[in-house]
Amino acid sequence: MKEKGIAPLVVVVIIVIAAVAVGGAYLAMSGGEGNGNGGGNGGGNGGGGGVGDATSLSFTVDVTVEGDTETLYFKAKNIGSPNVKFRYEGTFEGEEVKTILDAGENKYWMWSSTTGWQDISGFFDQSYSAYQEALSGYTTQLSGWTGGDWTYTDPTTGASVRIYEIQVNPSLPDSLFQPD
Repeated sequence: MKEKGIAPLVVVVIIVIAAVAVGGAYLAMSGGEGNGNGGGNGGGNGGGGGVGDATSLSFTVDVTVEGDTETLYFKAKNIGSPNVKFRYEGTFEGEEVKTILDAGENKYWMWSSTTGWQDISGFFDQSYSAYQEALSGYTTQLSGWTGGDWTYTDPTTGASVRIYEIQVNPSLPDSLFQPD
């Protein structure tokens, strides 16, 4: 790693860990006030089974606060096993960021538009618990999902949250969980 890129990378890692942890906790504590496209109507993109029983998940989240919308793309594979893998993509503080965490390999990678892919496995332990907490928040929030979009307004912040393109047990290639 070049010395020049270390400080900005550490800041981005901290922001991403915080965003992942806060996002999962935020969803878990929102109380399940959501609904699936007007009460659960509409077709899902997933492959059967409930979100809580999923071994893989893929979905997109839009969070809108005061007219500003942030979009996060989430994918997880081998859920419930020691070899769980996560991939998050989104924009954090104006920076496009992708993260991959592979629990089976104890590896953690981050890509940003300024640094490219970097191995940040030194942050694995802190990040793993944040990713697990986020996954728990998402599965708790989506426990009543039966198809279509899942939308709700958080009663404490007023944020509008839309979870969509939900796929339960999609076939996710291992290459998705490796740096490009």
